[in-house]
Amino acid sequence: MAETKRKATTRPVNRRGMTKGQIREERRTRSRARARRKRILIGSAGLLFAIVFIAALVVPRNTQTTPIPGVNTGGHIALDVNDGDDHIDATGPYDGTYSVVPATSGPHWASASTPVGVSAPARWGRYEAVLPDEVLIHNLVHGGIGFHYDCEEVCPEIVKALDDIIPLNPSQYLMAPYPGLPSKIAITSWRHHLYLDEVDTDQILLFIDEYQNRGPESVLYNEY
Repeated sequence: MAETKRKATTRPVNRRGMTKGQIREERRTRSRARARRKRILIGSAGLLFAIVFIAALVVPRNTQTTPIPGVNTGGHIALDVNDGDDHIDATGPYDGTYSVVPATSGPHWASASTPVGVSAPARWGRYEAVLPDEVLIHNLVHGGIGFHYDCEEVCPEIVKALDDIIPLNPSQYLMAPYPGLPSKIAITSWRHHLYLDEVDTDQILLFIDEYQNRGPESVLYNEY
């Protein structure tokens, strides 16, 4: 009687002796492992992108990659007198007078240390203390917008309404009280000002659109 020949197996060595069910389970296990590795790679790439994106937002920079548009000598508001943009010694106040209140140009401090305990230019943002013109002007030189208020009594509604206009990232915005204004509110930029007795959001936004980032040395982030 002729001997029956066995068919040669095509299974890999590591699968010989395994049932079909065991082979299917092994394949599913391998597939799940590949899927996990893929998810980990995608997640790691997404996390790295998020870290780079956040760092780009929060790391201070003192230069701009876009051209400075230059001082806006037009717009819907008359140009203030140019009192110059000279730096003066930060050990004391300017011994002259400014043409506008608050000043929108003129001699100013340029130092990390000033007599009022704030750098010049000051960091962008909101201040509860009065800042002198010698500080404020330097922020306007850098293209900033000044939000100032002067109330005979406490005026939280004005302060809040102005604060609501300032974006979450206050770059090129500086808000502080200013006693002695001819009106309750003054919005300033380099050589421009807007006086208001109540918060007029439309007028303020138009002012910002025309005069923000239009200083002689506009930068988004101050050095100090």
